[in-house]
Amino acid sequence: MSKPRVLFGKKIVPHHMLNYAEQVYDILVGEIELGRWEVNERLPGVINLAKELNFGTKTIQTAYDRLKADGYVRTLGYRGTYLKSTHPQSRKKAPEKVGVLVSPGQTGDPLILWYEHVILLGARRQGLVTEVKVLPPGTETPSANRRGAVFGTDCAGIISLTPFRPARRYGEHPEDLPLVFLVPPYESCAPKISADVREAYYELTCRVIRAGHRRIVFSEDSIEPDPRQTVMHREGFLAAMAEHGLGADEMLLEESRQVVNSDLATVSAHLRRLTTRGGKNRPTAVVAGSLGRAMALVRVGPLEKVDIPRDLSVVAIGTDDSGGRKITGMLPDFDHMVETCLAMLERQRKQGRSDYTGVDIRMHFVPGQTLRELAGGETAKGAAPELNHDPGTLSRVIHYRTGANFR
Repeated sequence: MSKPRVLFGKKIVPHHMLNYAEQVYDILVGEIELGRWEVNERLPGVINLAKELNFGTKTIQTAYDRLKADGYVRTLGYRGTYLKSTHPQSRKKAPEKVGVLVSPGQTGDPLILWYEHVILLGARRQGLVTEVKVLPPGTETPSANRRGAVFGTDCAGIISLTPFRPARRYGEHPEDLPLVFLVPPYESCAPKISADVREAYYELTCRVIRAGHRRIVFSEDSIEPDPRQTVMHREGFLAAMAEHGLGADEMLLEESRQVVNSDLATVSAHLRRLTTRGGKNRPTAVVAGSLGRAMALVRVGPLEKVDIPRDLSVVAIGTDDSGGRKITGMLPDFDHMVETCLAMLERQRKQGRSDYTGVDIRMHFVPGQTLRELAGGETAKGAAPELNHDPGTLSRVIHYRTGANFR
């Protein structure tokens, strides 16, 4: 087993959205902005850093070139790379610091790394600096947002990527920092920002119906780390089907739970059942319970002589190029989620209290090549109503929850 790649205590892992150079850049920016090096101090050499991390020099050089383009460093020929500015985007005063809190088990998780990346970019657009901290073992979690507990007094607020139950609501004690959770929608912590996955599956199913499909199957995938997420996916699908008077094939749904995405035999058997069950009234579309399930079906299609989407349309939450076809799906608006987190922290600071429990942010639709438009389409009987937003555009609509039920 190869040695884990760790730079300044942060893991670098294979990631389908962040390449290695981007991860190195993010880590170096974080260390620069938090003061690891003084202005005019030399950064680690490209060759030495590449050797330490077991990368080619091109990976490290790409990260350094971006640091230079963004105004952080300057190069002096063969003498090396030197720090030019700790905060090139700040003109007058040192930027405020936003804390990002993760749990020990989340370090190296691809989704958490992506959130850290988006938070870094979103904070920089607002002239802020991010500081990522791992919740230390033994820390009293309910008081993790107390000044000095995890983050210092120079921290303006915390975005927590790990759920916990705060000791009290912000504004009830002067030692507490503003706090917002950026967590899955099934978590009960507050105040939180979440992607509205139930609504996303409802809308995705409505779009399939709007394309003319009436025999639609939900292929459930139990790979989610929490079964509550799977339930939300299924509930969104069933709500759309019931609203349009369409039944769900419970037998195929139950069978889909036994499929293992990495097992070619079970995926192939599942696809054969999908394309043969019901004879002429066989399913014409599949709403996959995960991107992994959709990718597995699309990839096994040619082996089973199933043309997707001509023989069977496949959609999912998420999108990716699989088997030469981009999967049609719904994606979280990560930038908007982070913008909302930062806005909610500022709102708490200005008002001196937290007055909301959570915000559910709609996902946006991403067209692909795996959903086929059937004859009739929108005009077919039972067609879906107008959808929340047009294909390919980002919705800024949110569901804003307030009230006494804070915890």
